[in-house]
Amino acid sequence: MTAGGGVARVLLDSALPQLDHLFDYRVPEALLGEIRPGQRVRVPFRSQQRNAFGYVIDLVAASDFGGELHEITDLVSTVPMLTPQVAALARAVADRAGGSANDILRLAIPARQVRVEKKYLAARAAAEAASDDPAPGPAEEAAEATAEPEPTWDAALDLNEPERELAELLVSGGRVAIRASHGPAQLPNGEWVGRWAADLARSAAAVLATGHSCIVALPDYRDLDQLADALDGLGVPEVFRVDSRQSNAERYERFLRSLEPAPHIIVGNRSAVYAPAYRLGAIMVWDDGDPLLAEPLSPYVHARDAALVRAQQEEAGLVFAGHTRSAETQRLLDIGYLREPAQTPARTRVVLSAQTQQRDQAPGRIPEMAIRMVREALATGPVLVQVAAPGYAPVAVCERCHERAVCGACAGPLAFRSQHGPGVCRWCGTAATRWRCGFCQHERVQLRGAGATRTVEQFERQFPGVRVMLSDGDTPITQVDARPALIVATRGAEPRAAGGYAGVLLLDGERMLAAETLRVGEDCLRWWENAAALARPQASCLLAGVAGPIGQAFATGRLEDWLREELALRRELRYPPAVRVAAVTGAEPVVRAAVAKLEGLGGVDVLGPSPVAAAPGEPAGVRAIVRFDYPQGAEVASRLRGALVADAAGSASRARRGGNRAGSLRLRFDDRGVFDA
Repeated sequence: MTAGGGVARVLLDSALPQLDHLFDYRVPEALLGEIRPGQRVRVPFRSQQRNAFGYVIDLVAASDFGGELHEITDLVSTVPMLTPQVAALARAVADRAGGSANDILRLAIPARQVRVEKKYLAARAAAEAASDDPAPGPAEEAAEATAEPEPTWDAALDLNEPERELAELLVSGGRVAIRASHGPAQLPNGEWVGRWAADLARSAAAVLATGHSCIVALPDYRDLDQLADALDGLGVPEVFRVDSRQSNAERYERFLRSLEPAPHIIVGNRSAVYAPAYRLGAIMVWDDGDPLLAEPLSPYVHARDAALVRAQQEEAGLVFAGHTRSAETQRLLDIGYLREPAQTPARTRVVLSAQTQQRDQAPGRIPEMAIRMVREALATGPVLVQVAAPGYAPVAVCERCHERAVCGACAGPLAFRSQHGPGVCRWCGTAATRWRCGFCQHERVQLRGAGATRTVEQFERQFPGVRVMLSDGDTPITQVDARPALIVATRGAEPRAAGGYAGVLLLDGERMLAAETLRVGEDCLRWWENAAALARPQASCLLAGVAGPIGQAFATGRLEDWLREELALRRELRYPPAVRVAAVTGAEPVVRAAVAKLEGLGGVDVLGPSPVAAAPGEPAGVRAIVRFDYPQGAEVASRLRGALVADAAGSASRARRGGNRAGSLRLRFDDRGVFDA
């Protein structure tokens, strides 16, 4: 037994992988009774003079450490920011991805705002003082959390039988994959949102009505806006938003309120899956194939994978919804982990122009059939035109030798925003003001293809007097009115129209399918389905220039058949998601040492190592791709994590001696682009 009467087990707030475990600290007598699990503390590290921050994970009576324990320096905040559920989730997700729990906690817990916290605590104290009931202690809170929840809210929510059954299924731990219907929905205030947002809002509200919290994770702010508007239209109370566009103060205030013992709905981007949620009833993920749901920072965990882990840990329901499905979701359906509700989604009528091109005799990028469809649709409302690339021309070649024009600084592809302006590198942003061909030294380029800007010019000539609007990454439009107009949008930047579009034209399908990526097929289906879903009922969607199995799948709506064939091919070739993958990158000796730790492990094979391009100023390195069956995931992650910790410890030692840390080991599990060219 240590002096002081208590030991706190603390997870240090450190990015060093070798420190990703619990450290024992003695609780000083002055803080006995105040320290609680989840609180942020300051502790000495390596010496009494150096302090580090950390979270109290547990309080125990004694420590297994044989030496003298340091005391906690001070209590940073009395608020238990880290709930036991989120702590367990961070540990499990990090272990699965070969990463550190602290990297997950930085996503789950926003930066502390002292003024916001003081205001919150003062308001809470005032509310407790005005109440006759004393504030619940830890034991009372734990008992309340495990009690059977009572329905808390059902105002303005008239559930039909399928909605009621879905809510009951979810709060009992059910897992479903839902194909959302196409088309718009009008809210009570007259605003228009996608029908998917209205349906998802009703499902989340139905879960809340049972006395459980619900988390909904979506790719970007436009999806968040639609769902938030739909929830507001239902009169749902206590909706907390997790959004990168919020100020730090606003996000921290919402975070503190979400810690209170009351059910609520949390909507947000990929980090929302880590939010504290009282009596979590369901996690919903919209459009899980969108790469925006993949975390770009270590340990690079996709929101879908975090949701799977959390739903299992907390026995919560799980919903993957979208207009189409990712290959991962289809695999989970095929193995029976997810189920599909017995309902047929409504879809926009889809026509393939490739089937009629010979009859139309329409050479060029826009078939005559498409022009006729646009003219007819413009008589009743706006028309959406989806294109592949922004700018004026996506490709440029040397006028003399026809070699592709590339950036002189980094050899990246050049793109042009106007017909006569200089090209700009897509990779480094350098303007090619004095471009010269690297093969024949010619100084003039020839533009090929049509980007969004060039398409706008073309439609302005073909449809004089018609409004033509551009929506892309530089000039995004979120919504348009119901008046006739041509809306040219890059994929993913399509605005929604009041009442839906009178017609949808999808251009550049062949160019989209020509991308050298493993997921090009499912990505194209997702882009096309999301665009077609913006049409009003009885409108048509025309896909230009695409035939074959993927075109037929889109036209008929039999996307699952195409996905199953795709999965069968990936199983044969051992590509994800038939197997899991890990990219091991760094200097060749450390990469070879890391993959050597996997020798003798069944269901594992290694591709490489092979050289990889280095970022400017960094040394060249190699990458090995480890493929492994799902049952081997925990062991592969553990062994590679051990190699990472050993390399990090060695690099730190070399750095203290004045050595170089270049070429250190890096791990990335389940990277969707690992096989892309």
